Amino acid sequence: MNFSPFRPLRNPLLCILLLTLLSACGVKLPKTSPLPQLEQQQAISLLKALSNEAQPPSVETGYNLSWTILGQSGRVEAQLQMDEPDQLRFSAYDPLGRTLYLAVSNGATFTLVDNRAAKVRRGRVDGAAWRTVIPAPLGLKDMAPLLGGRLETLPAGGIKASENVEKTGYWFVWQDTRELTHHVLLDRERNLVARHILLDKKKAILLDVAYMNYDQDRETGYQWPHTTELSGDLVKGKVLLERSGKLSFDPLPVSIFHLDIPPHFNVEQLN
Repeated sequence: MNFSPFRPLRNPLLCILLLTLLSACGVKLPKTSPLPQLEQQQAISLLKALSNEAQPPSVETGYNLSWTILGQSGRVEAQLQMDEPDQLRFSAYDPLGRTLYLAVSNGATFTLVDNRAAKVRRGRVDGAAWRTVIPAPLGLKDMAPLLGGRLETLPAGGIKASENVEKTGYWFVWQDTRELTHHVLLDRERNLVARHILLDKKKAILLDVAYMNYDQDRETGYQWPHTTELSGDLVKGKVLLERSGKLSFDPLPVSIFHLDIPPHFNVEQLN
């Protein structure tokens, strides 16, 4: 891995650190089979019940993160720490466990740290520089639902249900207030989200997130995807997240999302 995420903000590795939601060409919407009206209503009731389940506001987990983007492949050990709705810390490590890169946001500002180059870039999440990394209309509030296989608030109506061709789950389609269309596959046996496809207003597939399996915290009962594959049109490539090490839903200290920068680091303020 011989390229820096600070050359420039659009660099693939930085997008991984901040978004971790990348893409592959040729993604297509799945085929489905229609359901009788009564079964449609029953399926939608299952979806709504899942969306109403209590979810932890905090999560901390490690990842083996691998990617192929724009012809470049790589692999890093990483750590994700999130506190809903919009606080995030994502760290990437070298093989010796030393921090290479940090991406931190407290919901209002973001800080990007390249420890090897002793460089820091800072800005606001409502600024233009931030949007070169996380394109509109996505935001930090989308991170936990998409990475955690969770469901955001569902619309009161307009949800359509069908069955996957394997007859192992239900597909649901709805549009949110940002005119993004969600296609969500609910695994009927596990009652968990197995796939989440996100389309923009032009019906282009922004993201296709597949959740292979889940890990469950014995103490709380909360679950988090163990293996997640990400594809879509935001970046041309593919990302695989394989969870490793500690999985915790304990509250995170506020200090995690505020960095003390060493005085010898070069700090650049972004618009």
